[in-house]
Amino acid sequence: MEYRAARSKKLAFKGETKCAKRSANSSDSGASTRRKSKKRHREAGDDICHSAVGWVPVESLDDLEGPIALYHRDEQLYILATPSKEEIQARVDTNELTPALYALNNASLMESEPLSVEQVFAARRSVPMARPGDTEAAMYSLKSFLGTYLSADRHGRISCASMAIGSLEMWTPILLPDRGDGAVAFMIRPPGVSEDRFLSADTCNSATDNGSAVLTESALPIRLHTLGTAIGYPQVFTAKCQAAIKQKRQQAKAATSAETSMEAVALSGNLAADEAALAKRFQSFQGGRARPLAVHNISDLNGAKQAGKYVEGLLDRREKAKSDRYCK
Repeated sequence: MEYRAARSKKLAFKGETKCAKRSANSSDSGASTRRKSKKRHREAGDDICHSAVGWVPVESLDDLEGPIALYHRDEQLYILATPSKEEIQARVDTNELTPALYALNNASLMESEPLSVEQVFAARRSVPMARPGDTEAAMYSLKSFLGTYLSADRHGRISCASMAIGSLEMWTPILLPDRGDGAVAFMIRPPGVSEDRFLSADTCNSATDNGSAVLTESALPIRLHTLGTAIGYPQVFTAKCQAAIKQKRQQAKAATSAETSMEAVALSGNLAADEAALAKRFQSFQGGRARPLAVHNISDLNGAKQAGKYVEGLLDRREKAKSDRYCK
């Protein structure tokens, strides 16, 4: 009998959204308005993802950070890809399962997009903390969907079995805008080699040559290697990145540059003009109006200017006027 007052309740799980209770005679207009406003807010936040779709050619080295797809044009279009998991698990010896160029029949270079994860590599800077002037700052690593990195040894062989980034996995991309949209060459210098090598894709006489080859009906086998020492047609690839990620990165960069330009307020030397410009930059407005600044004679800034404390004097005046939200 002591449990008669107990009532069963619905289980509440962490992360569930709680709905507000409504009375029986309340209209649905308020809820409909709230749903519409939430939908507009959600759509406004997703404009970046929906305004740009698909894959587009890279235009700068920054576009190489993230998912990319590499194409090569010979007698037909090829895409660089790794073997699938099913193919790897079906083989006892996986040493022969190296990355290769797979033919795309009746495909356009500009309209082609990767269709599986095997055809996508995650590119990133090999040394993210390197300074802009260092050689390592321009080196990238290409990670496959298996978690392994694209490598090249001193004999020119291509593989994708390394689980860590070393000197054999650090590629230097060179943009070639005169060769077409998204044209890029990948340079590497493995230990034991005295000259730069380039990722190359050319025809070979037989599929038993060293390197990765793929047989097609309409073209000779294509061999993938790093024996090329100069940039030619076999060394030119077309790199594509996701349009949404590229646009989001560009918008973030534009916002950062805008904030930087706003922070860098140029001082002209005119006391009244400089004080007004800094107040507009840092002042917290209340009621849509600026607070008064002339709490002291503006000639007090002359002494600070002659003493080399001009900016400090401007800050002191804003602090006394309590107009700067960053002051004490």
